[in-house]
Amino acid sequence: MTGGFDPKAERGAPETGPVAVEIPGRTAMLLVTLAKEIGARTPGQVVAEALGLLQTVREARKRGQRIVLRDPRTGHEVDLAL
Repeated sequence: MTGGFDPKAERGAPETGPVAVEIPGRTAMLLVTLAKEIGARTPGQVVAEALGLLQTVREARKRGQRIVLRDPRTGHEVDLAL
């Protein structure tokens, strides 16, 4: 990636190669732990799933929809806001 981060720039094609991202050690350890818990082969798969979830929440909000976490025991609902 050249020229720094530009959120307005066109997204790369899915074939775009890997990009190095610097993350703090604590976050790296969480990434590894989550990768093991969900059965991901790499921490990058965890990042991809997290980004997919973020995109889903944002798209739902744009359409005026809600994504909620619901406790089946109590019926209590909390909006998922990222």
